[in-house]
Amino acid sequence: MKRGKKAMLAAGLLAGAAALSGCSAGTAVKTATPTPAVNEQATAAPSPDAATPEADASPDAGEAPTALRVGGKEADARALHENGTLLLPLIETGELLGWTASEESQGEDEATRRSIALEKDGSRITVAWVVSDNTIRQITWQRDGLLVPVDAALTSAQGVIYAPAAFFEEAMGARVSLAQDAVEVLPPEPKDTPATAGEEAG
Repeated sequence: MKRGKKAMLAAGLLAGAAALSGCSAGTAVKTATPTPAVNEQATAAPSPDAATPEADASPDAGEAPTALRVGGKEADARALHENGTLLLPLIETGELLGWTASEESQGEDEATRRSIALEKDGSRITVAWVVSDNTIRQITWQRDGLLVPVDAALTSAQGVIYAPAAFFEEAMGARVSLAQDAVEVLPPEPKDTPATAGEEAG
Protein backbone atom coordinates (compact mmCIF):
# COMPACT_ATOMS: atom_id res chain seq x y z
CA MET A 1 0.00 0.00 0.00
CA LYS A 2 2.78 2.35 0.86
CA ARG A 3 4.48 1.66 -2.42
CA GLY A 4 1.19 2.28 -4.27
CA LYS A 5 0.68 5.62 -2.55
CA LYS A 6 4.23 6.66 -3.34
CA ALA A 7 3.76 5.73 -6.97
CA MET A 8 0.55 7.74 -7.16
CA LEU A 9 2.22 10.72 -5.48
CA ALA A 10 5.14 10.61 -7.87
CA ALA A 11 2.79 10.43 -10.84
CA GLY A 12 0.88 13.44 -9.53
CA LEU A 13 4.06 15.46 -9.08
CA LEU A 14 5.17 14.64 -12.60
CA ALA A 15 1.80 15.67 -14.01
CA GLY A 16 1.92 18.97 -12.10
CA ALA A 17 5.43 19.69 -13.30
CA ALA A 18 4.43 18.96 -16.86
CA ALA A 19 1.45 21.31 -16.56
CA LEU A 20 3.62 24.08 -15.15
CA SER A 21 6.24 23.68 -17.86
CA GLY A 22 3.52 23.76 -20.48
CA CYS A 23 2.10 27.00 -19.14
CA SER A 24 5.49 28.65 -18.99
CA ALA A 25 6.30 27.52 -22.50
CA GLY A 26 3.01 28.93 -23.73
CA THR A 27 3.66 32.35 -22.24
CA ALA A 28 7.17 32.39 -23.70
CA VAL A 29 5.87 31.88 -27.23
CA LYS A 30 3.29 34.64 -27.02
CA THR A 31 4.65 38.11 -28.03
CA ALA A 32 2.96 41.48 -27.83
CA THR A 33 1.96 42.55 -31.34
CA PRO A 34 1.27 46.22 -31.98
CA THR A 35 -2.28 47.13 -32.70
CA PRO A 36 -3.13 48.51 -36.16
CA ALA A 37 -3.56 51.95 -34.61
CA VAL A 38 0.02 51.92 -33.29
CA ASN A 39 1.41 50.83 -36.65
CA GLU A 40 -0.47 53.60 -38.45
CA GLN A 41 0.84 56.23 -36.02
CA ALA A 42 4.41 55.07 -36.47
CA THR A 43 4.37 55.07 -40.27
CA ALA A 44 1.91 57.88 -41.04
CA ALA A 45 3.40 60.48 -43.43
CA PRO A 46 2.62 64.21 -43.06
CA SER A 47 -0.52 65.28 -44.82
CA PRO A 48 0.10 67.27 -48.06
CA ASP A 49 -2.36 69.85 -46.76
CA ALA A 50 -0.43 70.42 -43.51
CA ALA A 51 0.84 73.98 -43.54
CA THR A 52 4.40 74.75 -42.47
CA PRO A 53 5.39 78.13 -40.98
CA GLU A 54 7.07 79.04 -44.27
CA ALA A 55 3.98 78.24 -46.28
CA ASP A 56 1.79 80.31 -43.99
CA ALA A 57 4.13 83.34 -44.04
CA SER A 58 2.88 84.79 -47.29
CA PRO A 59 3.31 88.59 -47.70
CA ASP A 60 0.29 90.82 -47.82
CA ALA A 61 -0.55 91.69 -51.40
CA GLY A 62 -0.80 95.36 -50.44
CA GLU A 63 2.81 95.30 -49.21
CA ALA A 64 4.30 93.90 -52.43
CA PRO A 65 6.67 96.13 -54.43
CA THR A 66 4.97 98.04 -57.23
CA ALA A 67 6.35 99.09 -60.60
CA LEU A 68 7.38 102.74 -60.72
CA ARG A 69 7.20 105.19 -63.61
CA VAL A 70 8.66 108.67 -63.26
CA GLY A 71 8.03 111.20 -65.98
CA GLY A 72 6.85 108.39 -68.26
CA LYS A 73 10.07 106.37 -67.77
CA GLU A 74 10.23 102.99 -66.08
CA ALA A 75 12.41 103.16 -62.98
CA ASP A 76 14.86 100.38 -62.14
CA ALA A 77 13.82 100.36 -58.48
CA ARG A 78 10.25 99.68 -57.46
CA ALA A 79 7.92 101.54 -55.16
CA LEU A 80 7.36 100.06 -51.71
CA HIS A 81 4.42 100.04 -49.32
CA GLU A 82 5.34 100.02 -45.64
CA ASN A 83 2.76 100.33 -42.86
CA GLY A 84 0.35 102.04 -45.23
CA THR A 85 2.96 104.55 -46.50
CA LEU A 86 4.03 104.71 -50.16
CA LEU A 87 7.83 104.91 -50.45
CA LEU A 88 9.88 105.88 -53.53
CA PRO A 89 13.61 105.52 -54.21
CA LEU A 90 15.10 108.87 -53.26
CA ILE A 91 17.96 109.27 -55.74
CA GLU A 92 16.43 107.58 -58.79
CA THR A 93 13.09 109.37 -58.46
CA GLY A 94 14.85 112.71 -58.03
CA GLU A 95 17.12 112.16 -61.02
CA LEU A 96 14.23 111.10 -63.26
CA LEU A 97 12.52 114.34 -62.26
CA GLY A 98 15.56 116.27 -63.46
CA TRP A 99 17.47 116.75 -60.21
CA THR A 100 21.21 116.08 -59.91
CA ALA A 101 22.08 113.87 -56.94
CA SER A 102 25.27 113.59 -54.90
CA GLU A 103 26.04 111.58 -51.77
CA GLU A 104 28.32 112.05 -48.75
CA SER A 105 29.21 109.67 -45.94
CA GLN A 106 31.24 110.40 -42.80
CA GLY A 107 32.14 107.48 -40.59
CA GLU A 108 32.47 107.70 -36.83
CA ASP A 109 33.28 105.21 -34.09
CA GLU A 110 29.73 104.09 -33.44
CA ALA A 111 27.72 105.77 -36.18
CA THR A 112 27.90 106.92 -39.79
CA ARG A 113 26.42 110.21 -40.95
CA ARG A 114 25.12 110.18 -44.51
CA SER A 115 23.52 112.79 -46.70
CA ILE A 116 22.06 113.13 -50.19
CA ALA A 117 21.90 116.46 -51.99
CA LEU A 118 19.57 117.10 -54.94
CA GLU A 119 20.07 120.22 -57.07
CA LYS A 120 18.05 121.74 -59.90
CA ASP A 121 17.65 125.27 -61.31
CA GLY A 122 19.56 126.84 -58.42
CA SER A 123 17.50 125.03 -55.77
CA ARG A 124 19.01 122.52 -53.34
CA ILE A 125 17.37 119.74 -51.33
CA THR A 126 19.38 118.01 -48.62
CA VAL A 127 18.46 114.82 -46.82
CA ALA A 128 20.69 113.78 -43.90
CA TRP A 129 20.57 110.92 -41.41
CA VAL A 130 22.72 108.85 -39.04
CA VAL A 131 23.12 105.07 -39.25
CA SER A 132 23.73 103.43 -35.89
CA ASP A 133 23.31 99.72 -35.08
CA ASN A 134 21.82 99.22 -38.56
CA THR A 135 19.10 101.74 -37.70
CA ILE A 136 18.40 105.06 -39.44
CA ARG A 137 18.15 107.91 -36.93
CA GLN A 138 18.17 111.71 -36.77
CA ILE A 139 16.59 112.29 -40.18
CA THR A 140 16.43 115.86 -41.44
CA TRP A 141 15.48 117.27 -44.83
CA GLN A 142 15.51 120.80 -46.12
CA ARG A 143 14.96 122.73 -49.32
CA ASP A 144 16.99 125.89 -49.67
CA GLY A 145 17.60 125.97 -45.92
CA LEU A 146 13.94 125.52 -44.93
CA LEU A 147 12.56 122.36 -43.36
CA VAL A 148 10.32 120.29 -45.59
CA PRO A 149 6.99 119.96 -43.68
CA VAL A 150 6.72 116.20 -43.96
CA ASP A 151 7.24 113.66 -41.18
CA ALA A 152 10.84 112.53 -41.56
CA ALA A 153 11.07 108.84 -42.41
CA LEU A 154 13.55 106.86 -44.47
CA THR A 155 13.84 103.18 -45.31
CA SER A 156 16.78 101.26 -46.74
CA ALA A 157 16.11 98.23 -48.95
CA GLN A 158 18.86 96.39 -50.84
CA GLY A 159 21.15 99.40 -50.52
CA VAL A 160 18.55 101.86 -51.87
CA ILE A 161 17.26 104.73 -49.71
CA TYR A 162 13.49 105.27 -49.89
CA ALA A 163 11.51 108.35 -48.84
CA PRO A 164 7.73 108.84 -48.52
CA ALA A 165 5.88 109.93 -51.65
CA ALA A 166 4.67 112.95 -49.67
CA PHE A 167 8.27 114.18 -49.52
CA PHE A 168 8.52 114.38 -53.32
CA GLU A 169 5.17 116.12 -53.52
CA GLU A 170 6.15 118.73 -50.94
CA ALA A 171 9.85 119.24 -51.70
CA MET A 172 9.74 118.92 -55.50
CA GLY A 173 6.13 119.64 -56.34
CA ALA A 174 5.84 116.20 -57.95
CA ARG A 175 2.46 114.64 -58.66
CA VAL A 176 2.17 111.07 -57.40
CA SER A 177 -0.71 108.77 -58.31
CA LEU A 178 -1.39 105.06 -58.20
CA ALA A 179 -2.28 103.65 -61.61
CA GLN A 180 -3.64 100.17 -62.26
CA ASP A 181 -0.23 98.59 -62.82
CA ALA A 182 2.28 101.07 -61.41
CA VAL A 183 2.95 104.14 -59.31
CA GLU A 184 3.07 107.22 -61.53
CA VAL A 185 5.24 110.22 -60.63
CA LEU A 186 5.01 113.32 -62.81
CA PRO A 187 6.93 116.61 -62.59
CA PRO A 188 5.14 119.73 -61.36
CA GLU A 189 2.59 121.27 -63.64
CA PRO A 190 4.12 124.13 -65.66
CA LYS A 191 3.31 127.48 -64.16
CA ASP A 192 1.54 130.01 -66.34
CA THR A 193 3.92 132.85 -67.17
CA PRO A 194 2.38 136.31 -67.08
CA ALA A 195 1.85 137.84 -70.50
CA THR A 196 4.18 140.67 -71.47
CA ALA A 197 2.94 144.10 -72.44
CA GLY A 198 3.66 143.42 -76.13
CA GLU A 199 1.64 140.16 -76.02
CA GLU A 200 -1.28 141.93 -74.36
CA ALA A 201 -1.23 144.69 -76.99
CA GLY A 202 -1.17 142.14 -79.76
